[in-house]
Amino acid sequence: MKPAQAKLGEVAEVLLGITLRGSDASRHDPDGSHHLIRISEVTEDGDLRIGAPNLIRVDESAAVRYELRDGEVLLAARGTRMTAAIFQGPQAAVAGGQFCVIRAHTGWLLPEYLRWFLNLPSTQENLNSRARGTYIRSLPVKALLDLEIPLPPIPRQRVIADLYELRLHEKHLMAKLAELRGALFDRTIVHSLQA
Repeated sequence: MKPAQAKLGEVAEVLLGITLRGSDASRHDPDGSHHLIRISEVTEDGDLRIGAPNLIRVDESAAVRYELRDGEVLLAARGTRMTAAIFQGPQAAVAGGQFCVIRAHTGWLLPEYLRWFLNLPSTQENLNSRARGTYIRSLPVKALLDLEIPLPPIPRQRVIADLYELRLHEKHLMAKLAELRGALFDRTIVHSLQA
């Protein structure tokens, strides 16, 4: 019987993203093998929006350890916004050292459910209270491993994750609708001035 609640470290593996050495290590290299995911590519809603590739060279041993797998949850662990997103290919990628990479044990925990849980305002407050530092806040891996997470059965986790996706989709549609209404209003006013 699965527990109703567990520490994240009991149902997932948590790793830090790759640490790059040298001032030019994170600069785009056209011959690079992996895209370096940056915090700026994670939206406030937890979407991963990869823009122009920022390729870096990653040697074979680092690729084995740090290359992202589909379904891994990336948690921004530095700064004021500790938003979680899910990585889905298609290109080879690594997360920078400002991320915690969470590999959920899928028999217990769905990545989509975990993303929802980590992005809840109450969880965000909890994570921020565990962060260290005064100028640049960072979340220790140990604090994340000790985070208590409710574990409903997998089918219920799927329903919660699907509802979260629908809510985000509605939010994006409403924002687009407001943008289009604003443009229509502006065009109507401009047209009335020309009449």
